[in-house]
Amino acid sequence: MYRVFAMCLEAGIAAIILIPAFWVLNRYCFRNSRRAVWYLLMSLYLAAVDAVVGLPSLMYIRFDQNINLVPFAYMFSDYRNSLLNVLLFVPLGFFLPVLWKRFRSFLWTVLFGLGFSLSIELLQLFTFRATDINDLITNTVGTILGWCLGRLFGKLFPSIRPSWKTWELAIVFGLTFTVMFLVQPFLAEVVWQLIRR
Repeated sequence: MYRVFAMCLEAGIAAIILIPAFWVLNRYCFRNSRRAVWYLLMSLYLAAVDAVVGLPSLMYIRFDQNINLVPFAYMFSDYRNSLLNVLLFVPLGFFLPVLWKRFRSFLWTVLFGLGFSLSIELLQLFTFRATDINDLITNTVGTILGWCLGRLFGKLFPSIRPSWKTWELAIVFGLTFTVMFLVQPFLAEVVWQLIRR
């Protein structure tokens, strides 16, 4: 329960910065309020992922070599963690085909999910977290499940049309992780200090 509270708090702190940022982006860049809301939701999801997986930030970077390269080692004995890793990436697989036409392609979505998961695992070399091939496997499975849900959602709600502008994806990711790396950790530290008093 504490982990869920911490994730919500960390993402909520990021939202304080991201909500006005997406309002400005919509006004000058996206020019589509509905799409901007979807992008904001994806950004808040990415902020929550960052909070859960413990990516490095300006306040915390430390090289820590804790690596597992043996596939399926401890995956089934620690099935809860494996299931959580699957669930963590379902929204990514969902958002991609719903928001961008390129990711209606199963292959593009799987490659993106695999690449994103690999990026997280490599960045975790600079945190206290383990870099684990099993996370790569389970995250990719989650992306696939999310893609299936996203494609079904697109058929049920054809009025939501994905964009051809894949560069908008780079804006969503770039802004979110810039905020989470540079600004959010300092605000989070202040909030955690107040909570602990």
